[in-house]
Amino acid sequence: MTTPKRPGEDPTATVRFDVPADVRAEALRIVRAKHRPALLVLTHAEVGTRCALEQTTLVGRDPQAGLVLRDPGVSFRHALIEDRGDAWAVIDLGSTNGTQVNGVVTTERLLVAGDRISFGKTIVRFEVQDALDQQYDEVLDRLLNIDELTGLYVRRKFDRELKTLLDAAQLRGEPVGLLVMDLDGVKKINDAYGHVFGAHVIGHSGHLIGVVLGERGIASRFGGDEFLAALPNADVGQAEALGEELRAAIDVHPFACEGVPLHVSISIGVAAFPASATSATALFRVGDDALYRAKQAGKNRVCR
Repeated sequence: MTTPKRPGEDPTATVRFDVPADVRAEALRIVRAKHRPALLVLTHAEVGTRCALEQTTLVGRDPQAGLVLRDPGVSFRHALIEDRGDAWAVIDLGSTNGTQVNGVVTTERLLVAGDRISFGKTIVRFEVQDALDQQYDEVLDRLLNIDELTGLYVRRKFDRELKTLLDAAQLRGEPVGLLVMDLDGVKKINDAYGHVFGAHVIGHSGHLIGVVLGERGIASRFGGDEFLAALPNADVGQAEALGEELRAAIDVHPFACEGVPLHVSISIGVAAFPASATSATALFRVGDDALYRAKQAGKNRVCR
């Protein structure tokens, strides 16, 4: 039954009704689950980075930002991508170089799918993804950032994450541990049984490193049978202790392939920011030197 209009009321006006807050929130949640907003970095150092938006998100060089951009033209706290319930908006936070949407300078603007937002020299696209887009992005992200053999980060992704960890540690006055690792004995396995057996050992070793690390750090396979791990808030001593956990886990693990028992060990070099070095490159060099000492001392050991 149609509700009669009051005298003088526009007959074409939408009839207003009140929706309980919890019903409205659930409706928004369902819509967002099917159409998830995201930011895709199109240019500069973080090209290809995708940031799913679930709440108001800070964009800037601040290592605590939801989307960290290292472009020197981007301010420390450059802008917000603000959640307005049924819409998203970009709000410039008084940045030095300003924010543009589709080439137009703005301080605040609602976003629509496909908008290109410029922060400094970095261009980011605002996207609204359906379920198929989301699945595609998850597959693409894995192909770009995860080593298929080990399940660990590829070196490019690890390097970006390490820089973010170091920036955050510098702000907080906290250490970051680094482990530079190399398996012992893979060449003998390759020579005796073939590279399929060697790859089996490398893959399982990488997965084991990921399991032992858990939430305590991030790890990467950066070539052949070599691995890296970064440990937030871990000094040299703590990094060394975790390195020993990894060494012991690899040493006792019952590797086998096609019924053939295999054994490898791992040598580990330890370094930590800022005690050992204050840049990612220098930190790796210190850890790599320590790894060399571990190899020279007989392998299957941890050195700092």
